[in-house]
Amino acid sequence: MKTDYQQIEDVHELVMHLLSISLFYGDFAIPFHVNNPSSSVSLSIKKNDIAALRKFAARNWLDFDLLEENKRQELEKIYTQLNEKYGGELKNQPMPLPADFLLELGERAISLGKFLDAHSAFKGVNQLDQRVNQFISEAIRILQSKEVTSSDASSQQLEEKCAEVAQLVFQAVHLKNPFGNQFQKLSQKLHFEDAESWRKYNKYLEQSLFKEIIDFGIRYLIDDNVIADKIISKLGSGKVRRQVMKQLAIQFSGDKERYDKFVEKYRQAAEQTKNAKSEQDLMDVQKTLLGRGTGDNEHYQFLRELSLEHPISTLLVTTLQTQEGKLFLAPHILKSGESLLDFLDLG
Repeated sequence: MKTDYQQIEDVHELVMHLLSISLFYGDFAIPFHVNNPSSSVSLSIKKNDIAALRKFAARNWLDFDLLEENKRQELEKIYTQLNEKYGGELKNQPMPLPADFLLELGERAISLGKFLDAHSAFKGVNQLDQRVNQFISEAIRILQSKEVTSSDASSQQLEEKCAEVAQLVFQAVHLKNPFGNQFQKLSQKLHFEDAESWRKYNKYLEQSLFKEIIDFGIRYLIDDNVIADKIISKLGSGKVRRQVMKQLAIQFSGDKERYDKFVEKYRQAAEQTKNAKSEQDLMDVQKTLLGRGTGDNEHYQFLRELSLEHPISTLLVTTLQTQEGKLFLAPHILKSGESLLDFLDLG
């Protein structure tokens, strides 16, 4: 594989190089231009105009000198395999790109967490719904497996299986709608705009309705009623329900390490709320929750940033008022004195 596009004299060879780069990064931008009949890239390929294609390559090339050796080898392997699979087909008919290539690109994008690119690739071959449904079907298969439903299943086994379910659901949700799950907005809406939903949720909390609280939480995190309905309908015991919600919370926080840090700060903030002796102690609770101050230190700013980092936090916090009438964000403490996080055993 050549490292300088200026050295490439053949249009077909340059296209193969560009497609290799797109597959390497799981990036749909290059295939989009190649497949778009009105784009300058498509026209340059049709006209066999290497100079025009080089201009496009200049904007979409990579600096090979910055690649680590293992990454160079990976890119070389991708280029070789791409030539073997699609070289002849693309030379005879460069556009539209083979469906198998776009499917391969979509899978690569998913593996890299680039769900917008994956969405575009699968949509380009009319297989977006099919791929989303594959994720959901696999999640449901696991939920119905003996490893999950058996009373003999160990806690570790249940945790591992529910983690697999959460990952599959996370991928399905982001592949279906890569612009969804905007928790900064969703958290503000739930706490301050959607009075009916917030009232319903707090009623569940007041009555300690475990199943309803968990289902509400799973639905909130998934943010897609179709997918949520399919998953919730397959949840059996309360143990499975709780574990699925916990694993979804971990997925949406990024990883377990980050989630564990949130749990630690949440518990510290809960104790701080209970033991506060002054106005300032209470106002500092939200700083403990987030781990820092923010903007003007208004409660809604803390909610916005906390929910972006840890979406589950939206369901575990509430707005309280000091004696001086100042609002602050705090962990939700039940009448029993237990924090909501510990009541749900999400730590």
